[in-house]
Amino acid sequence: MPKIKTKKVKYFTKDTLILANRVAVATKRNRSLYEDKVAELPEGFKFPVGFTMIHNDCEMRVEITVAETINGPYASVWLDIPFDTYNALPEVEVPA
Repeated sequence: MPKIKTKKVKYFTKDTLILANRVAVATKRNRSLYEDKVAELPEGFKFPVGFTMIHNDCEMRVEITVAETINGPYASVWLDIPFDTYNALPEVEVPA
C-alpha cells in the first residue's frame, strides 16, 4: 500500500485565538478580529492556519479558517501575530 503524503498544519483553538486577537488589538496591529465574533466560535474546534506571510518584517500575517459549526459556513479571517506566537502554535498532520 502506498504511503500517504502528509503535511503539518498549524492551528488555533478558540482560547489561543482569543488570546492572540487580544494582543493584536492591544498592540494596534493592522489585522485583528471582532472580539464578539471570536467569542461566538464553537469550543473544541481546531481553526487551521492557511496562508502565512511575514508582514512588515516584524510579524506574521496569517489566514485562519473559522466556522460556526462542523458543517460551516466557513470563512477566512486575517490576523497579525508576533513571530513567537506563530512559532508556538500547535500542529496537526493532515493528508497533503
